[in-house]
Parts: sequence; structure tokens; C-alpha cells
Amino acid sequence: MLAEIRFIAGSRVRSGVILNLMDGEKGVSEIRDIIRTSNSATTHALMELEERKLVERSSDTCRLTSKGKLMGVTLSKFMNSMDAVRLHREFWNKHSIGSIPTEFLMDINVFRDAYIVEATQDDLQRPHTTYSEMLDNATHLRTMLSSCLPRHTESLASFVETGGTAEFILTPDTYHVFLGDYGLMNLQELMDSDLLRIAFLPEKQELSYMISDKFFSMSLFKRDGVHSSETEILMGHGEEILQWGNRLFDYHWSLSSVLDSEALGSIRETPLPLED
Repeated sequence: MLAEIRFIAGSRVRSGVILNLMDGEKGVSEIRDIIRTSNSATTHALMELEERKLVERSSDTCRLTSKGKLMGVTLSKFMNSMDAVRLHREFWNKHSIGSIPTEFLMDINVFRDAYIVEATQDDLQRPHTTYSEMLDNATHLRTMLSSCLPRHTESLASFVETGGTAEFILTPDTYHVFLGDYGLMNLQELMDSDLLRIAFLPEKQELSYMISDKFFSMSLFKRDGVHSSETEILMGHGEEILQWGNRLFDYHWSLSSVLDSEALGSIRETPLPLED
């Protein structure tokens, strides 16, 4: 597989032929015009691909074999993944991805159309303001909080109290802070009215994220252990990134204890070990 990918990706013409045949058969001249190369270069690439059983030709048209289509899908995903890493390389370099399971990192290509919202000297509140504006157009919210500031609680409270429905995953670093900021009685009332579901994830996490029907946003801890939700968030709106975010939420929800209104507040702070 690696040898085949290397062979295809090692030539702009060969990779261009494979990718342009993904949506159906085409004529040689049509492929030549799309990838903007000479007739001889196109013909030579087609002969090489045909020898490897990746392309088959009849008269003046050509199409991918089953093997060729599989290689095209693999190549396309590989290229999109490289784009996602390259476009946001500074973000990935500065932050820890330890709380994102490997199976989800395998689909990092979904971030190729995402963008960074970063605080600036002129607008330090820009990340928070951006997702608060996004909440105004959402109807359902799923979020995992590994860091919790009063402004987070205020935004989420406003969302639910104005008719939105929500699912929250709280971690050891946010559970008691969130309950203290929001108020136990208000949360119980929202849970009893089915507007809010809360689960507790006992393991500490190094990321926070939100998924609505309109957007996905994610902030990660920096590699020095500091949460960066106040300075940078990675945000996207495409169907692929929304599906990725929902799968990640389902994964973390499955590891959590779902609480009912009566159990809310029953989780105790972890006692500190006694000093010698």
C-alpha cells in the first residue's frame, strides 16, 4: 500500500489522473486539459497506471479499476490530512492532543476547512465572543468542559434558559466550579424539564469542545499544561467536522456517569493525601 501511494503521489500527473477519475470515466484529452499537462505526459502516466492495474482504457476513454478507486480514496484522505496538519501546524505544535483518541486522530482530515479564532491585542475576548455569537443561532448544544470560567457558565446558562437543549460533560476540574457558578436548584429544574442532561467524566482531560447543529469549536491545553480557551479555539462548520465532534462526544459520554437531578451535587471533591 505504501509503495502504491508513493508511486502515485510521486508524480503530479499520475496523482492528477487518479484524483480526476474518481468521479467517473473521462477522455484522455479531458484529463490532459484538467491537469494542464502535455498529451505525451498524460499518455505516459496512463500507461504506467494501466500496468499497475489502477486504470483501464477503452478506445479514447479511461476509468479507474476497483483497486484504482480504493487507492484514490486513500490518496485523497492522505492529502486532506496533510492539509489539515499543514494549515494549522502552529496550533497543533503548541497544544497537547493527548486527550484525543488515536482513532479520531486518524480522521484529522476533517479539520482541513477549519479555522483558528485567536485573541489579539485589540480584542482579547475574541474567542469567547465568537462562540457566544454562534450559540445565538443554535438549538441544541453538546459540550465537554475541562476548564470553566464564569463567562462560560453565563453563556451556557443563557443558551438553555432561552429554550435551547443541552448535554454537558463535566470533569473533575469543572464539576464543582460549574455547580457553584450556576446554582444547584436551577440545574435540577432544567434537568427535570428535559432541557439539560449532565454527565461526569472522572478522568481529567486536556481539551474542551462544543458541538451544535451549526458549528464545532475546540480548545486544547497547551503543552505546558495551561488551558488555551481564552486565547485560541479551532472552529469549523462543515458536515464532516460536525460528525467528528458528535462521535467524540459520544465516546466521552460513554465513559461518563450520567447524573439525574437528585444525584447532582453528590460527587465529592477528591480528598488530598495527608502530609507526612
